[in-house]
Amino acid sequence: MDALDQLDRRTPLEKSGGQIRFTGDGSTKTFYIPHGLTAAPTIALVGKASLNLPDIDYWAADETNITVEFKSAPPSGDFYLWYLAFRW
Repeated sequence: MDALDQLDRRTPLEKSGGQIRFTGDGSTKTFYIPHGLTAAPTIALVGKASLNLPDIDYWAADETNITVEFKSAPPSGDFYLWYLAFRW
C-alpha cells in the first residue's frame, strides 16, 4: 500500500467547499474565501468557475480564509471561484 492509498482511507476531520461569487472592480487582485473550518486547512484547492478570468497567481489558507491572488485584476462584474478545503 502506498501513501495515496493510505490517504484515500482517511476521513478528514472537517471539509468545506463550493462556489463563491465575487464582484470584480478592475483593480482588485486579492480575494478572500471564508472556508468555515475551525482551524487552517491541511489542503486547500481553488479554481476558476467563470470564463475570461485572469490566471490565479497563488492561493494560501489560514485559520479563517483562503486568500486568492490573481496575476492581474479580474474585470468589473460578478465572477465565481470554486474551492475545497480539508482538515485532517
